[in-house]
Amino acid sequence: MLAVTDDAGAYIYDLPVEEDESSKTALPDVPPQLLFVHSGSEQFKEVHWHSQISSCLMTTALSGYSVFIPSNL
Repeated sequence: MLAVTDDAGAYIYDLPVEEDESSKTALPDVPPQLLFVHSGSEQFKEVHWHSQISSCLMTTALSGYSVFIPSNL
């Protein structure tokens, strides 16, 4: 799993996921590896995995910070 961020949000990808015909979505620009999108803050700066709590992430942004566990992980 890979967590990345840009100004608009934080994204979690599962890189080993492969695309197949049954997993085609209605959104053609969304890769099948994208598992979760966290948005709602202004100008995200960092995202980090928690070292002791599995699936817990923390983001920092201009508008504050967020600590969360995505429901689908």
